[in-house]
Amino acid sequence: MITRVQARIVGRVQGVGFRPTVYRYATELGLGGFVRNDPDGVTLEVEGDDVRVSAFFRQLTGEPPRQAQIGGIETCALPAKGYAQFEVVESQSTGEAVLSIPPDLATCDDCLRELFDPQDRRFGYPFINCTNCGPRFTIIRDLPYDRPNTAMGGFTLCPPCAHEYHTPADRRFHAQPDACEKCGPQLSLEIRTAAELIRSGAVVALKSLGGFHLACDPFNAAAVARLRERKHRPHKPFAVMFRDLAALKKYCEVNEAEEAELLSGARPIVILRRSRLNAESDETRFSAIAPTISPDTATLGAFLPYTPLHHLLMREFEALVMTSGNLSEEPIASEAAELPAVAEAVLTHNRPIVHKCDDSVVRFVNGQRQFSRRARGFVPNPIRFAEASPQILAVGGELKNTFCLARDGQAFLSQHIGDLKDFKTYEYFRHEIAEWQRLMRVVPAVIACDLHPGYLSTRYAREHPATTKIGVQHHHAHIASVLAEHDLHGPVIGVALDGTGYGTDGTVWGGEFLVADRVKFERVAHFKRYPLPGGDKAIEEPWRMAVSMMRGEGLSVAECGWKDAPAIERMMESGFNSPPTSSAGRLFDAVAALLGLCDVATYEGQAAIRLEAVADPAITESYPFEFAGVVLDFGPAIRAIVDDHRRGVRVGTMAAKFHNAVVAAILAVCRAVRDRSCIDEVALSGGVFQNEWLRRRVTEQLQAQRFRVFTNTLVPPNDGGLALGQAAVAAERMRRSCV
Repeated sequence: MITRVQARIVGRVQGVGFRPTVYRYATELGLGGFVRNDPDGVTLEVEGDDVRVSAFFRQLTGEPPRQAQIGGIETCALPAKGYAQFEVVESQSTGEAVLSIPPDLATCDDCLRELFDPQDRRFGYPFINCTNCGPRFTIIRDLPYDRPNTAMGGFTLCPPCAHEYHTPADRRFHAQPDACEKCGPQLSLEIRTAAELIRSGAVVALKSLGGFHLACDPFNAAAVARLRERKHRPHKPFAVMFRDLAALKKYCEVNEAEEAELLSGARPIVILRRSRLNAESDETRFSAIAPTISPDTATLGAFLPYTPLHHLLMREFEALVMTSGNLSEEPIASEAAELPAVAEAVLTHNRPIVHKCDDSVVRFVNGQRQFSRRARGFVPNPIRFAEASPQILAVGGELKNTFCLARDGQAFLSQHIGDLKDFKTYEYFRHEIAEWQRLMRVVPAVIACDLHPGYLSTRYAREHPATTKIGVQHHHAHIASVLAEHDLHGPVIGVALDGTGYGTDGTVWGGEFLVADRVKFERVAHFKRYPLPGGDKAIEEPWRMAVSMMRGEGLSVAECGWKDAPAIERMMESGFNSPPTSSAGRLFDAVAALLGLCDVATYEGQAAIRLEAVADPAITESYPFEFAGVVLDFGPAIRAIVDDHRRGVRVGTMAAKFHNAVVAAILAVCRAVRDRSCIDEVALSGGVFQNEWLRRRVTEQLQAQRFRVFTNTLVPPNDGGLALGQAAVAAERMRRSCV
């Protein structure tokens, strides 16, 4: 019996070789019909024997292209039309667009073989790609995802490339960035010249997929020091790109999950523990990579080449520093003219970058991926968070900003934007929102934002023409991001620990225990509040919080050596610019300062990172704390730390006992809340949970007490995940008419 079936397919089905796969399956089965891209996905028709038509759909859904993600298939039977053959037809550009392009994909094995094959016509061509790899998100200008709508629209295919592009059975059929040496992008500088400069100690700027890298020799301490000085980044870790996995394993410890992530199509930066060369002495000795690459920790942000240009350059090196091409807190540069005066030479090319996109950064805790930064390789993958939703724009927070466009129950989280306090970053934020709305044909009726009236994202929301505006409390958004990821609706016990967030009482929150669902929350406990002397200045200078907490516990700061401590005490006595805060992040800062680890921070979280790095994992004891009513009081721990420090107790012991105290305190509060409310599901979020010691041990101990524990695995637990939580709250409030 002859059957004709039309199918409309949504999901990540453009730019992943979906149409060639459909063509191959249909022709192998002797079916007629067509396939085409549409703004909302792919439309196809197949006609032939009904048994073969059924086999076609089984094969397509069971064996889609490697990078495809089928979100749904709608089929309908139609009268037979008598198709003589199967064709790939031109895309249609009408209708509503649903963003379905994949993220940028690392160079595939097939292209790598051709890249290094002297007999191949693309031998050594630094922009080789096919339907399975190469730029996607960073070159897209419009939908449908066809070459004229990308940054490759200005490059006319030569006859051999055009033949590949138009041949359905070819691996490069409708690979939009397809090109070769004769017709494609070109470099401004020879790779060998760039390599010689790096070997001589120079810093070279390298144009990659989503922006520039700054590259230098990681074994040359002087080169690393110059890069730090010029980039205004005295201590924050640099990432290191290794030639291949074998080279990486010489310098880093890698488990199975980390190896799979390193080799994935996303190719993110993975935070790994540095290898020890030997254990012949008590002193741990690391590899010859300059210790100033990551001076505060025993870890290294490591990744592998993900573009042909990287692979060609890395033939000359075992490893290279590859850090983003910008000054601290500014957006990554996408054009040579935007680069700061950091590099001695620039290796650029003439393929435009449409969307700037930093490298993603992940680590694995308890076998689960945890993002520090979600960007290249993952954006714009959607996150399904509801059955349905109106069109929503969630604008995130002030630091580590991302925004989110949501529609039809799917959240499209932007690439990492950065710190909106920087003017260039704020302009980039506004530009990308406008571009994403245009690209997705979204005109949001709802805009969600943080409650903080001073956030630039909140001010943007106030000025936005959306008719409905929904404010979402900062820590509620953190917990809601976990609920959205795991399809939970609550109520849960939410443990939100971070640096600062605007509370509903007008104070600065940050150590919060909530009973929350997607609509509302109740603050059931919080860390003890202390003054935040100098406001944001106390974040930059952790010693200020140490003075605040010592004063709050009746301790003298005279012997601590902070010459400006009397002025800070007077500031707090007068109440000038010293708002009360329950911040967990500031507690970690204060303890780090008390232990002499960090008086002044040069990047966010530095004090806490140093505190975790020195903690002795063999120590099981913990400092005391008190929990009565709703206040979790670490005052007893502060007093004990000061006493231990005076007695000369090892810093590693004190740091470990403090961490153990925080773990025990979280467990105690969750048990008390469960006893009152019978809730046994716990959601952990907030930037403090980037602390591996804390997240690992809190999770293990809660699970040992038969709690079900949920954490962020699709978005960062820091403020980079806020926008997802804001969107989830806004969607549920709209659904329940709770606006």
